[in-house]
Amino acid sequence: MNRDLIQCAVDTLRVSGLSEEPLASLRAFGEREWQKTFPWIDESGLGLYLFERLSSSGSLITLPQRVRNRLGQDLAANRRRLSAMRQEFSTLIHAFHAAGVDFAVLKGFALIPEYCPDAALRSQMDYDFLVRDESAGAARRALEGLGYRLKPPRPGRQKAEETAFEPPPAEPADHDGFYSPNIPRPVELHLSLWESIGEEIDVEAPTNALECKGPSNWDGLTFPVLAEADFLILQALHIFQHILASWCRPSCFLEIAHFLERRQGDVAFWNRLRSRVRGRRNLAQILGLVFAMAELLFHAPVHPKIAEWTTRISPTPLSLWVRKHGRRWALTRFPGSKLSLFVHHAFIQDPMLWREIARKRLFPLHQRPKGVESGSQHGGSNWRMEWQQGLYAFSRLKFHVGGLVNYAWELPAWKKSLRSNE
Repeated sequence: MNRDLIQCAVDTLRVSGLSEEPLASLRAFGEREWQKTFPWIDESGLGLYLFERLSSSGSLITLPQRVRNRLGQDLAANRRRLSAMRQEFSTLIHAFHAAGVDFAVLKGFALIPEYCPDAALRSQMDYDFLVRDESAGAARRALEGLGYRLKPPRPGRQKAEETAFEPPPAEPADHDGFYSPNIPRPVELHLSLWESIGEEIDVEAPTNALECKGPSNWDGLTFPVLAEADFLILQALHIFQHILASWCRPSCFLEIAHFLERRQGDVAFWNRLRSRVRGRRNLAQILGLVFAMAELLFHAPVHPKIAEWTTRISPTPLSLWVRKHGRRWALTRFPGSKLSLFVHHAFIQDPMLWREIARKRLFPLHQRPKGVESGSQHGGSNWRMEWQQGLYAFSRLKFHVGGLVNYAWELPAWKKSLRSNE
């Protein structure tokens, strides 16, 4: 991929301090550079945002014709997917209401319009719901009644406060690729705002979020969502968990940046947020980290009172990591970079515990998923699965070895920077 093109595209999407320079700079990139960079553009979730920004500014002419066509086709495909998802989402929320499930919609369509102006610009891959403990059984039965089936736990997850369900099988529409409406979209049920699975970070998130929920509307559908402050807390915690896992879509930071820009002058909201977060372990530091990344990448205007508050209580490693590694880390292709271990370490005080966490993250030893055994009765299809599993295992090995080498290379300089900033 072309890193200069990526940086130019990101600069074009800044939410404040807009200038013509990034738009003009896009002229320097030809079709070949774009084609090499399209895998990152798709993964990042920024492609359709970029197309909309260039369209609204009258700057699409700066792109090669085939690139304009490709982005336009992607948007059209995503609109077709959105139409299918609207029906799917409507079915889900009606099934939950009919089953008496106490729930709130997390992310997805609940982000419109505060975090994203148009749902057709988002690369939504699943549906997330917060459910009350006592409603989890009813929610599960409602999903099973719609044909969803419980997914096996992901490797490395000893305890999950979430349950993921796979939808009924469908044939992917290859011509739409990444934006195909037939790519299966799972449903995840969450029992709390913070679900620590192996991170060993004590985050005191609000536990009464469902008691503070309210109605929201999108495209004629009404559904329950968290209160504004809790919703922002949830988005920050979701991003933080992806940071700990080595990769996060840059579009997540862009959506936070959109919210910060919209609410820049809403003093009453920021006071409510501070009141909601005050005294809760590690929560303000996580918000400060996420806001700093949104500011770094997309020039998000962080409210002065919040910036002062989070900076004052955040440990030095977080702000240092954003300055030294934040941009390159955020713009790396999936599966990301293990340099986010420096962030993880900032939240772990016990040296012995950290050594164990670092060992597991740098040398993960997951068992092979069940159901893919040699000599299965499925013959040829099993051989194909074995081959795919082998390719996946090789790609993961390559990632872990590369991540280990990169981490070991950067560690001495990181320790030196920490000592210099003490």
